[in-house]
Amino acid sequence: MTLEILTSQDRPQRKWLNALFLGALAFLLTLFCLELIVVSGRISPLWYSTALMTVVVFRAPSKHVPLLLLSCVIGTSLANLIVIGPALSNLKFSILNMLQAILGGLMLRALLDRRNPLNSLLDWVRFAVCAGLIAPLIGGVVAVWMLQVGHRASLPFFSTWVISEVIGVLAFGPVLLLWPNKPLRHLITPGRQLETLLTLFVTLLASYLSLRFLPWPFTFIVVILFWCAVRLPKFEAFLLFFLNASFISILLAFSFVNLAQTGLLLGQVSNWLPFLLVLLPSHVMALVMDAFQREKHHISEKETRFRHAMEYSAIGMALVSPNGGWQQVNQSLCHTLGFPADELKKLTFQQITHPDDLNSDLQQLERLVAGDIMSYTMEKRYFRKDGEIVWARLTVSMVRDAEDQPLYFIAQIVDISELKQSEQVNRRLMERITLANEAGGIGVWEWNLLSGEMLWDKRMYELFALGPHQVPTYDVWLHLMEPTERETAALIVQQAIERRSAFHMEYRVNLPSGSRYVRTEANRILSQDGQIERMLGICQDITPLRALNEALFQEKERMAITLDSIGEAVISTDDEMRVTFMNPVAETLSGWPQEKAAGVALSELLNITRGANGPRVENLLLCNLPGIKTSPDLEEELVLHTPEGVQVEIHYSITPLKTLTGASIGAVMVIQDVSESRKMMKRLSYSASHDMLTRLPNRHSFEQQLKRMVNDAAANHSQHVLVFIDLDKFKAVNDSAGHAAGDALLRELAELMQKHLRSSDLLARLGGDEFGVLLPNSHVDQVRDVVQRIVTSVNEYTFLWHDHPYHVGASAGITQIDQHNCISNVVMSQADVACYSAKHAGRGQYHVYQEVQM
Repeated sequence: MTLEILTSQDRPQRKWLNALFLGALAFLLTLFCLELIVVSGRISPLWYSTALMTVVVFRAPSKHVPLLLLSCVIGTSLANLIVIGPALSNLKFSILNMLQAILGGLMLRALLDRRNPLNSLLDWVRFAVCAGLIAPLIGGVVAVWMLQVGHRASLPFFSTWVISEVIGVLAFGPVLLLWPNKPLRHLITPGRQLETLLTLFVTLLASYLSLRFLPWPFTFIVVILFWCAVRLPKFEAFLLFFLNASFISILLAFSFVNLAQTGLLLGQVSNWLPFLLVLLPSHVMALVMDAFQREKHHISEKETRFRHAMEYSAIGMALVSPNGGWQQVNQSLCHTLGFPADELKKLTFQQITHPDDLNSDLQQLERLVAGDIMSYTMEKRYFRKDGEIVWARLTVSMVRDAEDQPLYFIAQIVDISELKQSEQVNRRLMERITLANEAGGIGVWEWNLLSGEMLWDKRMYELFALGPHQVPTYDVWLHLMEPTERETAALIVQQAIERRSAFHMEYRVNLPSGSRYVRTEANRILSQDGQIERMLGICQDITPLRALNEALFQEKERMAITLDSIGEAVISTDDEMRVTFMNPVAETLSGWPQEKAAGVALSELLNITRGANGPRVENLLLCNLPGIKTSPDLEEELVLHTPEGVQVEIHYSITPLKTLTGASIGAVMVIQDVSESRKMMKRLSYSASHDMLTRLPNRHSFEQQLKRMVNDAAANHSQHVLVFIDLDKFKAVNDSAGHAAGDALLRELAELMQKHLRSSDLLARLGGDEFGVLLPNSHVDQVRDVVQRIVTSVNEYTFLWHDHPYHVGASAGITQIDQHNCISNVVMSQADVACYSAKHAGRGQYHVYQEVQM
């Protein structure tokens, strides 16, 4: 049986068994100590029962302490009754022991950690002072007063009481404090048990021989107990100290050994003072050795963690000797440099470093050795085994010995070859953009709306004829414009800022060289909170272009129409929408030759229906001359029927013909055969809105539907539900069975989840192994079972790939969409947070988002 009775046990029958056990233990300890008095009649006894009750007060739950103390008092009184006989003093002694134990236990409760009471030397000092000194002294004073000891006998009685209690607490107390809450056979291995028993036998024999034959025996006993403290763990050492104390007390009580009297005033107590002095350094040594072993274990654990961190790190790591040799390398570094570990250790870093980078690396290394810097980071090139060059980001620190001499360097090497290639591509791209801007006469500007600062490039200064000393501002830019256009330009900019949108405009500027036309285009840059932060734009001098446009306007009109008509059906009309010209393609499509079509109204010439079997289009576009180029909606499926019964899917546009002064002179109708392109558009539309792997709607389609739902919730106070589903352990299938297996699994799980949803519900693949579900006109409580069925079906689904079964799981996050929660990115974030909570809670379940109340 163990002392686990002091920490728990709420069952009533177990509580009484524990009390009975403690009462029996107190009885045996008291009987042992009393028998020492009876046998010797001349020595101060050890007293263990107070130590037992002190630890009961310290370790036991407060509600169990009274019963356990009562059982200890009864056991102690019963032992006194058997040895001393019936007397009221028996009960007084037991009560005094209990009061002293309560005092010592309460002080220990205030000063020690009940789960780890003797974790340091300071804890032992607190224990020794409180339970081993203050409590016995107070108990001795109270005992002299309560038992009415005579004046002449008070000092011997007091000293006997105190020394016996002190030795009892110091010898037995640590054993009880450190006693584990599980059987000793689970704590001490068979090999350790044998070692402990052999050490006990040796120490008992050595203590006996020291007391029997050696001068100053307690000096040798200290050495013996020191040996126990060095060899054994803390608990086993204190256990042997206790057994040795009990053994020595038996030797002294039965006169197996004789010690000369010191003749001090304390009389018999003086025999025990050396023994007390033996326990103190032994305890200190045991605690010091325990601290040393724990520190050693801690250092070993740190070394193990460092080894594992280095070996399994995703980046290259190495230990490098002061002369540059590779002492230890991990697999990531070997993969980066292309050398096996054994070959790399035969080289130095100087041998595989690019010559252009070696000198800089060595200079930094010298500064590190000299102590000028603690570490350094640089980008350098290494030669791989295959001769190729790899760019790496190198970080180096140094480990020194106790004399501050270099032991080795710790190097972290990250492959940045792809990053360097990207930087080079970006640099070339910027060079091309700069050259293109300069060639096209384009100026680039940036406007910080928070600070009002404007940055112009060199071309902007040239474009607006500003000197290098002048600072560009928004007001300067407006001042350079034609006065009649300033208000319009300011309004366009203001609206763009308020709407957080891009803008473009054309305006005139007044320069010393004359008036120029400028085109400005700008886009906005938003901050993290969605507010417009900066405007980035370009300016281009379009004066020559405007002049050319004015000169070639009429020619441009005809040429543009002619070019648009190539390969298309082109029909020209007069201002009354009667046919004046048809090209051959138009004759073929309409089935009318130009001779017969001339003068016929356009609406009579063309038989156009909505769909193959739909009603005929009574379109005013075919009857009235439009003011601008017009055409039906691209999504409107129009079919042209020829007199021969041929049906052609078409799209058409009607462009008015105007003179330079703006007078209308007719129109040009361009008809396009869009049969093939419409088929292609349908395929592209489907591809743009669906995931090609699972045939589910994709993220874009999902987000569009989500926007419609949140708008509906805001406008109509309707309720919808958003569910975010993330597969668990999907990566393991990809990694072990390959991406083909992962794709097949996604298709099967998509079909599986779709079976649990209504026809009105939308299941979409958002990317990777993430899915989203929109359940319209639903409340969270209504969809819990649906989501649970989806999660359960995925968790229980067995995926077979090449006759090998695989299992994945699913975690889901649910959030409500209503009039109070109708922002797309917010509800998406809520569902993601809820899904993460489900994963964090153990995966394979769902979690409903709950807003934190502040």
